[in-house]
This record gives sequence, C-alpha cells and structure tokens, in this order.
Amino acid sequence: MKQIKFFNSLRVKLGIITIFLIGVPIIIIAIIYSHNVKDVIIHKYTETAIESVYETAEKINFVFKDIQKFSTVIISNEELLKMVKDSSGLNENDYNSKLRSFITTRADIESIRLILGEKTYLIGANRNNFSREITYNLLESFGEPVWISTQNVEVEILAGKFEKYYFTLARKIIDFNTLKNYGFLLIDLDEMILEQAYSNIREENNGEIFICDKEGKIISHADKNRIGSFISDKPYAAQVAENNSGYVEYKNKTDKLAIYSTIENSGWKIIKTISTDYLYKEINHIQNYIIYVGIFYGFLIILFMIIFSFRYTKPMFRMMGVIEKVEKGDLTVRMDVNCNDEIGQLGDSLNNMIDEMQNLINKLIKEEREKKEVELEALHAQINPHFLHNTLNTIKWMAKINGNESVSKAITALVKLLRISTNLGKDMITLEEEIEYVKNYLFIHRLRFNESIIVNFNMEEDCLDQMVPKFILQPVVENSIIYGMENDQVELSIIIKIFKNNDKIIIEIIDNGPGIDNETLKKILTTESDRNKFTKVGLNNIDRRLKLYFGKEYGVKIKSKLGQGTKVILILPIK
Repeated sequence: MKQIKFFNSLRVKLGIITIFLIGVPIIIIAIIYSHNVKDVIIHKYTETAIESVYETAEKINFVFKDIQKFSTVIISNEELLKMVKDSSGLNENDYNSKLRSFITTRADIESIRLILGEKTYLIGANRNNFSREITYNLLESFGEPVWISTQNVEVEILAGKFEKYYFTLARKIIDFNTLKNYGFLLIDLDEMILEQAYSNIREENNGEIFICDKEGKIISHADKNRIGSFISDKPYAAQVAENNSGYVEYKNKTDKLAIYSTIENSGWKIIKTISTDYLYKEINHIQNYIIYVGIFYGFLIILFMIIFSFRYTKPMFRMMGVIEKVEKGDLTVRMDVNCNDEIGQLGDSLNNMIDEMQNLINKLIKEEREKKEVELEALHAQINPHFLHNTLNTIKWMAKINGNESVSKAITALVKLLRISTNLGKDMITLEEEIEYVKNYLFIHRLRFNESIIVNFNMEEDCLDQMVPKFILQPVVENSIIYGMENDQVELSIIIKIFKNNDKIIIEIIDNGPGIDNETLKKILTTESDRNKFTKVGLNNIDRRLKLYFGKEYGVKIKSKLGQGTKVILILPIK
C-alpha cells in the first residue's frame, strides 16, 4: 500500500482545521477588541471621570454658597453695621467679641477679619504674615463676594507656629442705602476643605487633581509645593481657560487626558489629569485574562479534537492494517468492529469482502483441483486403453513364442503398474514408489522394443522416502521414449538423477533424443493441454500440479537443443 504523506494524513488535516477554526477567531477577536473595545472603555471612563469632576465642582460650589450666605449674615447684621458706622466709644475687644459670636457657630472657618480703614480686627487663628495688599483686590467690587486665591501663611497657636494654606472670601461692607463703603470682611478657610472635597476622585499613581483660579494659578493641590504655581505652560491651559467644562487629550511623554469643570461661584476650575496608558494597562490586564481564558479553552477544544480524531481515525488505521495484510495474501485477518457508526459499517463491509474473497479463492482452488483430478483421470484413461492394449498384444505374442516365464514377468509388472495407476484416491506416494512405477513401466516397454532403451538411475538414498504427487516421472520418461524413437534411433539412453540441493529435491531426466526446437520448447509448458497429445498433457500437467501442491517456486523446467537431447528438471521441496 502506498505510504501516506504527513500532510495528507486525516489526523493532521483534522488538527490543522481545528487550529484554524480556533486560532483564527481568537486572533480576530483580539484585534477587534484592541481597536474597538479599548476605545469604548476609554470613552466610558472619560464620561465617568467628567461626571465625577462635575459633581465635585458642584460639591465645592455648594460649600462656597454656604460661606457666601454666612458672609451675608455677617455684613447685614444691624449691630455690626452700627459698630462699623459709629466706632466712637468702641475698642478692639468690642469688635473681637462681636466677630467671635459669629465664628463660634462655624467649625469650618479658620478666622474672620474685619478691616476698617487702617485697623484690622481678627478672631480665630493668628496670622503673622498677612499681606494688606489683598484688600486692594476688592476696590472694584460692589459688595459681591470675591474669592481670593490660596496663600501660604504662618499661623500662631498655643502649640507654636505652623505654615498653613488659606483661601479667602472677601466682601465690602456697604450701606445699601447710601452705598458707602465702611470696610472689608474677610473669611479665611483652610485649603484642606478643597482637597477633602476632591480626594475621593483622586487616583493614586495616575495623574493628579487640583484647583486653579481664573489666571491659572493653582490654589489647591495634594502636593503643597505646587500651590501658587501656574498651569500656563500646560498643553491644556488655553482650552481650560476658554471653556467651562470638558476634556483635553494631550501628549506629555505618554498619552494623557485633562478633565475640567468650573466652580460657578468663584470661577475657579477643578482639573483632573489622567494617563490613558494607565487605563490601557488596566484594560490590558482584562485583555490578557480573556486571551489566557481563550487559550485555555482553545487548548481544551484542540485536545478534545485530537482525542476525537484519534478516536475516529484509529479504526481507520486498523482497517488500513487489515487491508495491507490482505494485499500481502493473508485472508485470515479480520477487523474488530466495536462501534455502530459509519466506521463500523465500513469494517463490517471489509470483513464481508474478505470473506467473499476467501470463498471465491477456495472455490477457484476447489475447481482447479477438480480440474486436475479430471485431467489425471483422463491421463489414467488415456494410459489404460492406449498403453495396455499394446502391452497385452505384446504379451500375447510372447506367450506364443517364448513360453510361460516371460509372460509371468510381464503380467507381474503390469499388475504393479495398474495397482498404482488405478488407485485414484491416493494422490501422494513416496519417491521410491514412483521410481518403482517407472521401472515397471520401462520393463513392459522394453518388451516391445527389444532392449533398445537404456535407462540409468543415479539416486541419493535419503531422497526416496519423500512424499511426491504420483505420476510425475512416468509421463516424462514416456515423453523421452516417444520423441527419442521418432527418428528411428537405434539406442535411446535415459539418465534419471535424484539429489538434494539446499532445501530442494532435484530430479533430472536426461535423454539423448533429437531435442526440441526453441519455439516448441516455449509452448510445452505454456500452451493449454491438448488431449490428443499425451506428452503435452504430461509435462504441462506435472508442472501445474507441482505448483499447486508446493508453490510457484517449484515445478518443471526443460532444457533442450535441437539434435543434442533434452533435460527435464523437476523441482520439489524437502518434506
């Protein structure tokens, strides 16, 4: 059977198809995921971040509104307005006492300052490095709240001096009837109020969040060293200044995003920057997880397909093995069928086909044997009327001429000859019996030809007990006699040699007859038997019988040249 190439194997094809059916979809899904899903996640995250920044701005705006309302309560207080309008008879303690009545109700206020002309009244944390310049920022206002950016101040309390960051709400104290400006109210708040408001949306190790004023000056940041610096050099500064809210994509070594929203009461901006690379890392973790899960399940599917392919191709390989043995001539093999699918049906069909082949071969062998038996019977029938008629005729004349002794010997030889010839039920005899049969045949034949035939036997004794098909020598000897006597040869010499050669027994029948031409020689063993010519029946029959009994390597060979005699070689196995 022709060897199947590796890539033509059904198992390999199933494996390749499985890999393509699983591997290609995973690759396509990964590409689609990378190009589309990441963008969707970034968009969703951006929307969520914008919403969180907006909500934080609203929270801070709510705080600012509350402080503004509180400042309105203070500047509209009638008792304080009287003290501001007419300060005669009042001292610092009077003002401080009044301011204290306000601050005691608010824990979120660090200090309240009242600036009246050149005098400043302060209740709360004591500030040593307060700059008077902040009051000039209020000159252009008309009593509305003004938010002043964070400043680094030195605060003196009982435990000592500390640096703190304050941002301030400042308002003019105005008599709304006369619109006269009497001074300024300043409420100081700790910058930590702002940081606490946005701390819940701050992400560690991913960008920053801070608040800046209208000029881009940072007024609140987790890193206090950044307070007071400006964002004017940042890629997003211009867009933040121009719009109330939104986001800006920019690149600073890595891809980043700046999300911002306006705190309405102050005009300040809360800004959150994030690295999209950081987001991609998180997404990549999910992506890797999906890929690993996909690979794992892909491996399971491939493993299942391999097991499946081996399960369903194993019977086919067994079937191929059975077919190979049948090709080599072994018709005893059968395929074990233990499944009820198409493979099982093929196995049953193969077994049925082998059974049919065996039956056909047995039928052919039986027919061939019957044919040989018929031919053998025909040979016997041919020998009996043809040869025995002449023999009996010879005996009759011998009895008349020579008396009883010669007749007795002739009859004895004839009886022995007929005993083997007529025993049709026995196909195999010893080589010694076959030689005896030939000798009896020659004895009778010499009676007819007056000792004109010389036959010499050269035999190895250990060959004589070998079992051989009967009638394998007599037809050859008869053939030599018939052809040898055609040219009226005075003395015909026949030599019969029997010897062993390796694992074979060789029988050579050599005569000094006229020989056979090449054309006739080629036809003797190949032409179908002609029942009118005994010699052809003999040699062809012997060759086919030997091959039938022992195999194709055994049989008859003929060597002859015209005018130089003939050698017939019988090749038999040693049994």
